[in-house]
Amino acid sequence: RLAPSSSNRQAWHFIVVDDQELKDLIPEHLPMGSKRLITWLNRAPVVIVGLYFKAVTHYLGELFGHENYLIDFSIAMTHMALTATELGIGTCFVGWFNEKYLKKLLKIPNQYRIGSMLVMGYPETASNEQGIGGIKPRPRKKLEEIVSYNRFGKGLVFKK
Repeated sequence: RLAPSSSNRQAWHFIVVDDQELKDLIPEHLPMGSKRLITWLNRAPVVIVGLYFKAVTHYLGELFGHENYLIDFSIAMTHMALTATELGIGTCFVGWFNEKYLKKLLKIPNQYRIGSMLVMGYPETASNEQGIGGIKPRPRKKLEEIVSYNRFGKGLVFKK
């Protein structure tokens, strides 16, 4: 609820799915090959299906080449993932799905689009490595690889 959005439109809606019958049906119509990759989806306690819609003010953003509603939606989903991680809950974004099938299954109105799903659950094994929320840290690129100073490619320097 606290994620920022363009013109404070909050052009999103989230469906928290914990009903086992529904969770079992979610992977049914995944694109070829992905079904076997996420055999774990229906075992997670919760799947959040994230929806967005194009709010009126966002059309102005599209005039300038910015799809603000997608950015806003992504910020909100990321806030959920970060908050869950802080609480020791593991998360995984799922971006492949059959939207037409899921919209029918979950009775989603036509004006909404599914942006992604966020699968949540507690990790099966405790980590010896201390990360955020006790979750094992994932390999990350060095800061110098993803941040430039003033211009692209110029190394980041921290001033004291």
